[in-house]
Amino acid sequence: MTVKIACYGSCITRDNFNSKLNKNYKERYECVATSLHTSIISLVSPRVPFDEMQLDHVDIKSAYRNKRIVIEELNRNFLEDLKDSQPDYLIMDFFPDIYFGVVFSQDQIFTNNDWYITRTSFYRKLHDKFALKIGNNSADYLSVWLPAVNKFMQFLKDNVPNCEVIINKARFSNRLLDDTGNLSYISPLDSHNEIWNVLDNFVISKYDLKYIELDHNNYYISHQPTLGWDIFQLHYQDNYYHDFLQQLDKTIQSNNPVNT
Repeated sequence: MTVKIACYGSCITRDNFNSKLNKNYKERYECVATSLHTSIISLVSPRVPFDEMQLDHVDIKSAYRNKRIVIEELNRNFLEDLKDSQPDYLIMDFFPDIYFGVVFSQDQIFTNNDWYITRTSFYRKLHDKFALKIGNNSADYLSVWLPAVNKFMQFLKDNVPNCEVIINKARFSNRLLDDTGNLSYISPLDSHNEIWNVLDNFVISKYDLKYIELDHNNYYISHQPTLGWDIFQLHYQDNYYHDFLQQLDKTIQSNNPVNT
């Protein structure tokens, strides 16, 4: 029997369950629900009404995917997906809050996703917009984020009681290794990593959660055209995802020891 997994956060979590990276993962795991690029603050806020015709930002190579991410963000689909699928484990990374932040527009809240949402007619037509980013104002951000995390954890307790949360202590890297083995460096995001560490450690401690932590100094980011990736500080070489799954295997096995 396979273990049912849900993923929240970004590709650094979801791509561990990609057959192009971990080709045999389906022998052990079934990914039953995914949330990409949605802030926790947004996720637990009321749905945002929208006209789908105004979600008109087009990235030719991934237009359908990007629009779907925006629609799921505004509809808060992930909460219903969790209730319907009842995963055994939810693996979470906090990339959306670290990297994007949130937008407040009158009584509406959504992720300040400047890859997709803020490039749309939907966004341009909103009035009285205010963007809040944790790197610019950590005190104000945390005053909203902390209650949102608590609300989400309570949602899980009430609606998905048999689901255990595992935090993916992911981090950005700026070490790029090309196909010929040459090492170069792109813009570092060290301040983001520092904040990420604080959020991870707080949530792990407060809610007594398990976590997966790889030493990111042992890995390199890369450009993988077979996956349609651009170079980005979270797009690692294959060995990162292999090692992540091995740690996940051990974490789950520790929950289900074999009697001898």
